[in-house]
Amino acid sequence: MTRNSSDDRGVVFLHGGLRCASTYVWSRFRAVERTTCFYEPFAERLAHTSRRGIARDTAAGWNSRHPALAAPYRVEYLPLLRGFVRGVPGYREAFALEHYFPRDGVRGEVAYLSRLIEHARRDGKTAVLGFSRSLARARALKSALGGFHLVIRRNPRQQWLSCRSYRAQGPMPYFELCHFLILALAPIDSPAGRFAHSLGLPRIPRWTSGVQRQLGRLQTQLGAWGDELSYRAFLGVYLLSHATAASAADLVLDVDRLDRSVQYREQTGTVVSLGTGLAVDFSDCRVSQHEIAGLALDFAGIEADVRRRLTDLGADLDDAVTPGYARV
Repeated sequence: MTRNSSDDRGVVFLHGGLRCASTYVWSRFRAVERTTCFYEPFAERLAHTSRRGIARDTAAGWNSRHPALAAPYRVEYLPLLRGFVRGVPGYREAFALEHYFPRDGVRGEVAYLSRLIEHARRDGKTAVLGFSRSLARARALKSALGGFHLVIRRNPRQQWLSCRSYRAQGPMPYFELCHFLILALAPIDSPAGRFAHSLGLPRIPRWTSGVQRQLGRLQTQLGAWGDELSYRAFLGVYLLSHATAASAADLVLDVDRLDRSVQYREQTGTVVSLGTGLAVDFSDCRVSQHEIAGLALDFAGIEADVRRRLTDLGADLDDAVTPGYARV
């Protein structure tokens, strides 16, 4: 799905979710010489990052399943760090999940992102901002900053299964908890907030600051959860996010189709080139598939019910976001 792209080719926004192959898409833009590609500009670790931390944070340093990268994820932020002071200037940890469904606009985010964009422009480069926490803010960011906006979609069942696959790999199942937390922090009078209430999710007091503290508190309050609750929470975030992002998209990219179709890869490259002036090569796209057989979930029934509930709660859902298959 495409729309007429912005006339401003000086910045590219890549909007995706957690575990949707957004790192792969970002890495292909990073391979273009005249870009400065900022990785996950809203990620909470930017609040306390350091030069040493950036050097240690690589795709090989954890079970990322990310493509091999020529440099650590966040080396592009290094020139912005100030001496031994931790954190990227202008970044606030609330940008990560607390503002996912914006409560009071995106003025703080715009001021911060403008610094990143201007840094790239001073070097004569195209700024590429590769997000995994921006979908519900995409429309507001486009209105404020212009640019070319590419929205990444993955089959929601496969995306959730990727999040779920990390459940047994540590004391905190981060990717599942993030979707619970996004809903728990959403404005109470929004469709996301009302949906959180319908799921019985606890509210996180606004004075509980810091993503790790918020996640820990939520995990304690939730206790053990089942697959159905996890998928319902994930799908609620997915549908509400993409419904907003679709209206900002110059290109909606289906990564599953990008994996399967040579013709689609070539067409996508052409649209990106026309919209950004960048020659991006997607020829090596590979998206892993997770086994669904054996899970006692009525995926179709849950998807239909979540869509109906969100609509009843006042959400204006994008018809193109079809649960079970991300259409383009």
